[in-house]
Amino acid sequence: YHNKSLTIRLNTLGENHPHVAASYNNMAIVYGDKGELDKALDYYKKSLNIKPKTLGENHPLVAFTYNNIGEVYRSKGELDKALEYYNKSLTIRLNTLGENHPDVAASYNNLGSVYRGKGEPDKALEYHNKSLTIRLNTLGENHPHVAASYNNMAIVYGDKGELDKAL
Repeated sequence: YHNKSLTIRLNTLGENHPHVAASYNNMAIVYGDKGELDKALDYYKKSLNIKPKTLGENHPLVAFTYNNIGEVYRSKGELDKALEYYNKSLTIRLNTLGENHPDVAASYNNLGSVYRGKGEPDKALEYHNKSLTIRLNTLGENHPHVAASYNNMAIVYGDKGELDKAL
């Protein structure tokens, strides 16, 4: 059905339309869910070839696509590439959404997870703490994303052998 949608959008809107980019993005999500990470990456990049031209380089949807590309690279274990794309996403999000937005918190969370994967627990904690602070301020103490931040910090403290702090 995504392919049918894409075909119609290409035929009626042309190759460089935000709705075509959205179709590519949606297809990438499905390929990622199927574990076909290289195909997901191809479709995210097709989306990224359109979005900056049609929406502008600093649009939140461009940041969203950078973030998703970072997710794929993280899933593939290519952590330096994941950092590159997560940082691009973070820069746009900070510039367009401000420092206290839940999407900025998500970027910090993702960076923290990559630094944990790279074996840099102090840097991971730095980013997870930034994420937690924003989430507490914007979402409140009882939000599932706040719980996720606490959980991520506990995992890193566990990695460091600081088990009491992890608890």
